[in-house]
Amino acid sequence: MPIWKPSPASELPRITLARWRIFETDDGSRHFVGVDMFDSSGRVSSPIVTFDPVTMQGTTHTGRIYELFGPKGSSLNAEYVWTRWCERYKVTSYTDVTERMRDGTDDDDTTRADEGRD
Repeated sequence: MPIWKPSPASELPRITLARWRIFETDDGSRHFVGVDMFDSSGRVSSPIVTFDPVTMQGTTHTGRIYELFGPKGSSLNAEYVWTRWCERYKVTSYTDVTERMRDGTDDDDTTRADEGRD
């Protein structure tokens, strides 16, 4: 199964993911991993910058907005892409932080939407 570079965020500014999870790599970056509801492809986001557990939306380093749809889950397509992504970026360990991020109980800055925003 081929892996391809995604369209720039300027061309595709918003993606809805199903069967999603959030992984934290050994360097501390966090990524959305799931299935793009538009074309059923597996997806791994760039590092998450902000995440709002109320709206289930997050913005990544590229400025793309990810909307998490439905319950967390897994998919062979997403797992395949995550494995290849880890190989490419030499990620040797990661942690599933889905529950902490979804429940808003994580104290990392990526879980807070911009404070002070009107």
